[in-house]
Parts: sequence; C-alpha cells; structure tokens
Amino acid sequence: MKTKRGGAFLIISLIFFLIILIMVSYFLFQNLPGEPEKFNVIIKQSRLETANLSYKVNQFRPNMKFNHNSISYKIDSECSEEKKERMIRAFNELSKRVGVINFYLSFDNPDIDVKCSEEVVKSTKKDFFIAGEGGANFVVDTGRYNVILNGTIILHENSKKVIYCNWPNVELHELLHVFGFAHSKDKNSLMYPYLESCEQRLDDSIVEDLKQLYTQKNLPDLYFEEVNGIKKGRYFDFNVTVKNSGTIDAKNVILSVFDDNIKIEDFNLGNIPFGGGMSFKVNNLKLKKRSSENIKIIIDYADSIKEIEEENNIAELNLPFNSQ
Repeated sequence: MKTKRGGAFLIISLIFFLIILIMVSYFLFQNLPGEPEKFNVIIKQSRLETANLSYKVNQFRPNMKFNHNSISYKIDSECSEEKKERMIRAFNELSKRVGVINFYLSFDNPDIDVKCSEEVVKSTKKDFFIAGEGGANFVVDTGRYNVILNGTIILHENSKKVIYCNWPNVELHELLHVFGFAHSKDKNSLMYPYLESCEQRLDDSIVEDLKQLYTQKNLPDLYFEEVNGIKKGRYFDFNVTVKNSGTIDAKNVILSVFDDNIKIEDFNLGNIPFGGGMSFKVNNLKLKKRSSENIKIIIDYADSIKEIEEENNIAELNLPFNSQ
C-alpha cells in the first residue's frame, strides 16, 4: 500500500509540475518581447489646403486674420488731433462696413499700434501713398490660417504730392494692409497703390472676405502630422507628432491608445499652441494580448476640445496580412 500511495503521489506531482510548466511557458510566451512588427498606419488627412478667400484684392498670405473680432489699438501721443480723428474714423468705417469686427482703445499690448512721424517719405512716383505705411508685424502660419498677432500703422506728415481727401483714404488703406490685404490693380479701389482720386473706395470684395474670415469661429484643430508604430510581441512602441492648425491654443490635450476598441492608456500632452506641435514617444506599452493586430491612437477621445475638424483625430494601425 505504501508503494502504491508513493506512485500516485509521484504521478500527481508530475502532472502538477507539467501544469505549472505549461502556465509559466504560456505566461512567458504572452509577455516576453518578440520580433519587431511594423504597423501600417492610416490617418484621415486634415483639409489644410484652404484657398485664399480674396479674389479681387489678394492678401499677402492666404487667410490672414486676427484670432479675435474685438481688435485693440493705440494711437501715439505724437499724432496730431486731426490724424487721431481720421484714424478713428477709419476704424469706425471698417467696423460699420464689415459688421462682425470692432475696435477699442487699449494701452496694454494693442493689436494695432498707430504711430506718427514728422519725416515725409519721398516718392519717385506720382501720387504714391507716401502719407502712411502699414502692415502686420508678426504672423503665425498654422497651415490653415495665417494668424496676425499685431500690426503697425505709421502716419506721416501730409505731403504736397498727396491728394487730401475728407474721407480717411490713407488711414483705411494702411489699416487694410495690417489686415493682410495687398495692392489692387483696380484704379477705383482704395487699395490701388496710387492715390489719384478721392473717389477710390473700399472694395465690396474686401468687405465680403473680411465677413467670411471673421464669422468663422476661432477654434483649435488638432491633427496627426506623423505616426509610427512597432509591436514586439505584447509590447507596443509608437511615436506621434500632433499639430494644431487652428487659430487658438488647444488646452489639456489627451492622447488615448485603444487595443481592439478597448482603451488601455491615456497620455496628457498638455497645451498645444496654434501653429505649433508636439512630438511624443512611448516604449513598451503593454497590449491586451500578444495577438493584437489593430491599434487606434485618438486625440481628444472624450471630445472635451471643440475643434474646426474632428475627423482627423484618429490614427489606425494595422499589422500587414503576412505578419506572424
């Protein structure tokens, strides 16, 4: 009887050992790194190729705009009362015609800085707009817009060569340069480079372009510029570059990783400024199982950030069909 009991115990122990060995082998198989397998990546591309909205009077760059509709200004104390009054009339005229933008006085980092100089710019051409200069100082190219950060207008002393008009032709001309509008070939346009007549007027096309630009909501737009991923057994290495083609900053950006539609990890990328981007890399992220073949990386899965376009927030990664 003792011999039989000993034999049964040995058999049971051997079976138990084999079970443990199988379990350990399976665990090691599931969790040890394997040969690298590169994912194929599918990204819905962002529609960044927005055409210049202007068609008669082009902008210096496509879709130049401030990222707010209430635009501040400061007029230099050296400007005469007449120049101040004419400049304010120009602000009011543009605001009235466009309707969706307005201007207000501010001495703290104004959007538009109006300066005056006693020097007269000599011109070699007749009736040139030598009474002023204007333009955007800093512009951020986001890929979708060219966001104006600030601009300057310089009003010179009146020259005998310049036609004097009661309407603020010069001031409006330079103000529209700040808004990004270039010169026109139309002699009746306010943006014609030569002030030949007080009958030159603000183009309806400019008014319509400004209405289009400034009725569009100022929002961020996050998109993947680049995504790469490699699977090593049950472990996932990836790197992404996320950019913001909108007009304002995207705050508290969350990047989520899904394995077979089940979320396995969130990563906080912080804030991404408009026109800026961020590269992010992760090594050895553990997947649900070794056989995982479909991974999704999603920007702002919870939809906490309102964007211009939402469909460009998903990158899908799949293993090739011949992958083992």
